[in-house]
Amino acid sequence: MSKITSKELSQTKKIVMIFLSLFLLFLTWQSLKMGKANLNFYAAHQIVESWLENRVLTDPAQYQRALTSINDSNESHPANSHYLITQGRIYEWGGTSKIFTDENEKKQHLLNAKKYYLEAVKLRPTWPGTWATLAILKWRLGEIDQQFVDFLLQADKFGQHIPEVNQAWLEIGFYLYQSENKLSVQIIKGLKKHLNIMFNDLRPGSKKLAMDIIKRHNAQRYACSWLNNNENFVGNYKSKICKVAN
Repeated sequence: MSKITSKELSQTKKIVMIFLSLFLLFLTWQSLKMGKANLNFYAAHQIVESWLENRVLTDPAQYQRALTSINDSNESHPANSHYLITQGRIYEWGGTSKIFTDENEKKQHLLNAKKYYLEAVKLRPTWPGTWATLAILKWRLGEIDQQFVDFLLQADKFGQHIPEVNQAWLEIGFYLYQSENKLSVQIIKGLKKHLNIMFNDLRPGSKKLAMDIIKRHNAQRYACSWLNNNENFVGNYKSKICKVAN
C-alpha cells in the first residue's frame, strides 16, 4: 500500500476545513433566519394580544403590519404550529372586524384563517384549543355540517377542561340545540357536561362567562333544568337563571 504523502494530507485537511466552514456558515444562516422569524412572530403576536385586550380591531395599517410580520415568519419556518395558528388568528380578526366592509372579502379572510388552522392541527392534532377554534370558525362561516361537529368532538377529546373548549361547546351547543338542527343529537350530552364543568371550574370568571353565554342564547330554561343537581349552581346563580326560565 502506498503511503499518504504530507501534501495529500494537507489537501485533505484543507477540504475538511472548507467543509466545516461551509457547515458553520449554514448553521449561522439558519440561526439568523430562525431569530428573524421569532422576532416577526413576537411582533405579530403582540398586536393580536392588543386586539384581544381591547376587544376590537380598527386600524387597517396595524392589521397589515401583523399580517406582514407573520407572513415573514411562516415563509422562514413553514412548519411551526404557533406561527400557523397566529396567522389564522390574524385572518380571523380581519374577517370579523369592521376594517373590511365587503362581505366576500370578509369571508375570504375567514377561509384563509381556516386554512392555517387546519395546517396547524395536522402538525399538532392533540391541541384542543385549535379544534375548538376551528369549530367556532365553521360556525362563523355558516358551515353547519358533520365536520363542524367532529371538530367540536375532537376539542372535547383532547381537552374537556380547557376554558376555550368549554366556551365553544356552550356557544355552539346552545345554538344547535335551539335551532333543532339534526346534528344536535350528537352534542346534547357534551353540552350538558361542559355546562356543568364551567360551573364546577374554580378559575375566576368561569361561572360568569357561562352565565353570559346562557343569557346570550336565551337558554335559561335548559340551563335551569340541566344544572338542577349541580351544587355550584345553587343560590345566586340558580335564582338568576331559573327566575327568568320560569
